[in-house]
Amino acid sequence: MRVVSIGLVFAVLGLSAASTPSFASGCRQLLESDVKIASMRLYADMLANAARRGWNYAPEWIVSGSKRHFDELKLRLIDDGYEIVPVGRPLQCDIEG
Repeated sequence: MRVVSIGLVFAVLGLSAASTPSFASGCRQLLESDVKIASMRLYADMLANAARRGWNYAPEWIVSGSKRHFDELKLRLIDDGYEIVPVGRPLQCDIEG
């Protein structure tokens, strides 16, 4: 499950180890804003699938679920060795490269 989730994040972000110079050089940093966008897209897909099945959620459940999805995604990425860099702080890979 974790491999699929991380793979989906990279697909949404448009990243791959072969095509991204920072990953090719061993950099494992991601901007928090990029992770947030990926999380929102994945969560929206989940909600769309649920709606197709006739499931409806209260707006406050959607908001709390979105936050929880983002937090869990960040933790999975960190657990897999990635550093989530806050907005405004430059990626070290960009500075060194």
